[in-house]
Order: sequence, then structure tokens, then C-alpha cells
Amino acid sequence: MTHRYAIPFPVAPGKTDADAASIGEYCKANMDQYLESRRRLETTLERVYLQPTPMGSFVIAYVETAKSFGEWVQAIVTSDLGFDHRFVEMVADIHGVDVRQPPTTPPPETIGEWVDADVTARRKGTAFVVPVLPGRDDAGRAFAREAYGTRRSEMTDSRRALGQNLEVATLNVTPMGSLLCAYLEATDPIEANKRFAASARPFDRWFKQELKGIFPPDVDFDQPLPPVVELFDHVAHLATV
Repeated sequence: MTHRYAIPFPVAPGKTDADAASIGEYCKANMDQYLESRRRLETTLERVYLQPTPMGSFVIAYVETAKSFGEWVQAIVTSDLGFDHRFVEMVADIHGVDVRQPPTTPPPETIGEWVDADVTARRKGTAFVVPVLPGRDDAGRAFAREAYGTRRSEMTDSRRALGQNLEVATLNVTPMGSLLCAYLEATDPIEANKRFAASARPFDRWFKQELKGIFPPDVDFDQPLPPVVELFDHVAHLATV
């Protein structure tokens, strides 16, 4: 079973976007150790993005792994690899998220997942984070069940028309409130998002209208996403969707 998570990491006060980018640079500079770490963690794909928001800058990490989130965290915390120790320290220092401490919030919950079974090659990705209105977590879950489950055939038609092959929505309950992270994969994810924003297809109109009851008024999916910067992209050899 493949677990898919999109997880937000705020850039801590006093830290910069360059500090956030340094974790990806550390991984690139120590690729052999990185690969051994992720092999042990049974992680086949890891992509990381930086997004400026009114709440401050966020790093969004998208991971595909055979482990549950709890198992993944436990494995990296108890690892004997120096690379993993340094990785955990950097995340704690730059993002204020110390996975060595007992969690005070629930684990990330992937509430929506759509994969085009006809696409087996990995494509480009992007990710973003938006705040969830207070008290609207259950509404988000119900919407995801309908969009990604009950109306899955319409979802497939919609996303194929956009050139997408993968979409994952993860609900994250954090000390800052609930945050929804989404990961999109497509031939050209930026163009796919622009086409979705402009789309008047019935399913797309319904999808965007429903989101207005879950996110703050300034989150407008009739407009393309603000710029998101890719910090790191590693796909394990022969990884498939």
C-alpha cells in the first residue's frame, strides 16, 4: 500500500526562505546518504515546495511511502544514520517542528486522493497550502468523500481534461489551525491549474463553489495559484504512480 501525504512546515520566526531551501541543498549534497535514508524509510517519492502566504512562508513536503505517518516518523527518529539525525535537527531549527517530541496534534490525514490508473510515468508536480475555516474540518472531509469518491468518474474526466494524473489533499491539524495541503501532478501542473481556474465545466464549477464554504473568502480557486517554488525533487528509480 502506498501512503501519500502533503504536509506543511511553516518557516519559523527569524528564519528565511533561504534557510528553508538549505534542507533540500543538504539532501542534494549528501545524495548517497539521502538515498539510503529513504530506502530504509520505504519512501519512493519526495518533492518539496516553498509557498509565500499571508501567514508567512510555508514549505510543503509531498511524500509517497509504504509506511504510515507514525511509522515513518518513528523510523527516522530512531535511525542510526547521521544524515537522519541532521535532517531532523534542521527541520526542528528552521520550521519549529521537532518530531523527536511527542505530538500534540493528530497526524496528517489524507482525505482526498485521485490517481489516473492509465498513467504509469511520473510527471511534474506542484503543491500548495491553504487555511481551513474554523470548525470546517468535517465539511472538508465530506466534500472530499463526494469529490474523490462518489463523483470519482466526473473527477477523472475533469482532471484528464486538465492534463493531470494525480491529486492528493491532506488535512493537517496544527497549532496554527487546520491547514489543507494539496499536491498536483500533471504534464504541466502550472498550466493545468490555470485551466482549472478558468474552467466552466459543471464538475469544476461545483468543485470550486464547494471550496468557498471550507476556506476563507480570500482563497479564490477561480484564480490561478500564486507562485510556488520547487526546492527538491527526488523520485526513486522506476517509481510509478
